[in-house]
Amino acid sequence: MFIRDFLYTIKIMVRGRVSIFWTLVFPLLLATFMYMAFGNIYEQDEMFRNIKVAVVTEDESINGLNYVLDALSDGDDALLSVTRMSESDAEMSLADEEVEGIIYTDDVRLTVAESSVNASILETVLSEYKQYEHALKDIYKDGIGLQQYMSGTSGVDDMSDLVEKLSEQRSYYTEKASTEGSQNVYNNYFYAIFAMSCLFASLSSIEMMSNLQANVSATGKRKNVSPQRKMTFVLAEFAALLIIHFVVEVISFIYMSCIGVDFGDRVWEILLTLFVGCFIGLAIGVIVGAISKLAEGTKIGIVIGISMVMSILSDLCINGVKYEIQQHVPIINKLNPAALISDSFYALNVYSDHQVFTENIVIMTIEAVVLIAVGILMVRRNRYASV
Repeated sequence: MFIRDFLYTIKIMVRGRVSIFWTLVFPLLLATFMYMAFGNIYEQDEMFRNIKVAVVTEDESINGLNYVLDALSDGDDALLSVTRMSESDAEMSLADEEVEGIIYTDDVRLTVAESSVNASILETVLSEYKQYEHALKDIYKDGIGLQQYMSGTSGVDDMSDLVEKLSEQRSYYTEKASTEGSQNVYNNYFYAIFAMSCLFASLSSIEMMSNLQANVSATGKRKNVSPQRKMTFVLAEFAALLIIHFVVEVISFIYMSCIGVDFGDRVWEILLTLFVGCFIGLAIGVIVGAISKLAEGTKIGIVIGISMVMSILSDLCINGVKYEIQQHVPIINKLNPAALISDSFYALNVYSDHQVFTENIVIMTIEAVVLIAVGILMVRRNRYASV
């Protein structure tokens, strides 16, 4: 009987258009539109790119700053991208936003179109150069002029040796990366989509619970007069729904990974997160569906509302909502399944250990078991005068 009910439920789910739309098609469409809207914003705006700068030099004999700029523009990870041009061409390039600043090497000054992070970096470069320039003046104030040194007539053998020593910075700490995962803050939106999709599994368990109640559906009447135990119906149908929704989430995961969303390389842990997410999504539907006095349409409205509110609180619409909740009312994030699902994705992608991930999985599992147990008790207590 268990196998028959299990296979029968899978057939119904595969043919059901509404459940497939809300749990697969809608999340995939939303993820596609989100990726089209801001999928590359992080690479364009957040990640560092070398700064395009125009350099104007009138007197070639004073080449100290030119030497520094050449050094900063050398290599694959260069800080600057230097283009030497005339003053008029440089001003035109700045107006057309082809460069982010103009450096005049003769009098060591900077011109930018507006204040920005890159403008501050350029200002810092010139400020440090001026400090070294003053240091060189102090060193050679007794007879060797700075201009003589820069032009190579000072008698100093190699200019690069002194510049290298002056610019040498000693570090007293060891640099160690805290994570190898993606730091893209916009990934939170895609984590929240998964959370919403998992919670939408509650729509299927609403129908399952309605089919166990004689006062709600004709199927419920037949099941209540059947000699088969209600628990067998519940376990068989719940297992079928869990597998179907888990497969749907795996399809969504593969699709999002293919379009370019970076979820990290902990695939097995991600699959466990999706499985437990579907588990608690179905559990929410069980507890709401067990309320026999509500119509099925009302129950559907309730679970959709609950799922959307929880998903919004987990950064589905506005990035940073979950963080603000964590700062002021952290207990909400600990109880919100959507926040736990999205936080599990984040923890797997960013943290090197499994502490946060494990804690979230345990909390979701406990919540799901409690909700299912209460829902089953509510259904088993229902009594009907006639069926």
